Amino acid sequence: MLIRFSVENFLSFKDEVEFSMVAGRTRKHRDHIITTGKRNDIRLLKTGVIYGANASGKSNLIKAMAFARDLIVKGTHRKQNIPATPHRLNLITENKSSKFQFEIKYKTKLYIYGFEVDSMRVLSEWLYEIRPAVEKLIFERKTDLDGRTKVEFGKISLTVKEQNQGFLNYVAAETRRNQLFLAESIDRNISYFEDVYDWFDKALTLIFPDTKPSAGVVMRFMESAEFKQKYRDILGLLDLGIDDIDLPEFDFDAETRLPDEIKDQIKQNILEMPQESEGKVVIYIPQLDIVIVVESDNQFKAYKFMTVHQIKHENRNVLFELTEESDGTQRLFELIPALLGSLHSDHERVFVIDELDRSLHAHLSYKVLELFLNNSGLSSSQMIVTTHEANLLDLDLLRRDEIWFIEKDAGGASTVFSLEEFHPRHHKDVRKSYLQGRFGAIPLLPSRRSLELQR
Repeated sequence: MLIRFSVENFLSFKDEVEFSMVAGRTRKHRDHIITTGKRNDIRLLKTGVIYGANASGKSNLIKAMAFARDLIVKGTHRKQNIPATPHRLNLITENKSSKFQFEIKYKTKLYIYGFEVDSMRVLSEWLYEIRPAVEKLIFERKTDLDGRTKVEFGKISLTVKEQNQGFLNYVAAETRRNQLFLAESIDRNISYFEDVYDWFDKALTLIFPDTKPSAGVVMRFMESAEFKQKYRDILGLLDLGIDDIDLPEFDFDAETRLPDEIKDQIKQNILEMPQESEGKVVIYIPQLDIVIVVESDNQFKAYKFMTVHQIKHENRNVLFELTEESDGTQRLFELIPALLGSLHSDHERVFVIDELDRSLHAHLSYKVLELFLNNSGLSSSQMIVTTHEANLLDLDLLRRDEIWFIEKDAGGASTVFSLEEFHPRHHKDVRKSYLQGRFGAIPLLPSRRSLELQR
């Protein structure tokens, strides 16, 4: 679970800003709080909804998370520059480093992990475990102006596989200046930091407007009858006019939409591709909604992801390609797997969705959040969204501390603040107050009714 995220000097964020999922003093919607019930346990929110005008920095906050995640999970090549983008509307900050920090709870432990980078190197990196009375150092890395790197370790217990402290020091010393030590340690099979890495790799899921379903989602749909049924149930609740989903098989070699060079590339590189269950390799081509499954005996099977519409008076079904559905329906097909994944009580997931309302009717945006909040139960998952949809500003749906705003100051720098700071009363029409500009984070438009476009 995400506790807090802070970023400094990245895109539109000049000074350090903090987004928090820690529950405030609001008493309403207590079921929106994730807690074990223990006295000293941290109380975290299930949902965060972020508002702001166009170009205010909402998407930049999500891009900051995505940048950090990619640097951790994907790492860098040997001669690659770090693609950090500092705040460029200030002569001082455009030549300074960018800083990112996450406070997370994963499984039973709490961690602080962060780093500071410029385009050439990792200037500092740190990992602490948060304990009730102290923050326990796990490692801290610093690079001086001459490029010399020093890593300090706290008291940690290494496994036999990791051999000894000397090996850990060796890996730290050999980590490239443009590579995070956390990423390098995973590449070197050091499992001590694996939980923190897994949170970024497996728990944190970022969904942008152009994100497509992954091969793993399609595989679950193919193999799990329960997953498929829940998918159908949500389709029914959202009233899209779709009666079912089908994955008809077709001839891989005869498929004309797949260029021959792509087919040849798949066949040549099949041994290097990651395997799913039972030794299968699953390749999803989202542009064509085609799923290619390579069995352990190198038999190629191809499937097409399609929607089913019933013509009841003719007692027959018609299959549609997903690209034939509306933009809003296609958007929901990207969001439904996130919604399903967030409702499993045995998985800790953090779904961050940029532009929840893109191509969606206001009632559908509301319904997506309502479905999550009403069905998450004992799940430890969270859903964080950016949106323009003012109908979500409803204290019957959300808590005050679940609503956040982002706006830019006169210098073009984004700031982040919570509705909790304004202490609105529970009966207050928050939507009306927001549209009247009482909380900021709305466009400041000129009062003139027309422009002199003709001379």
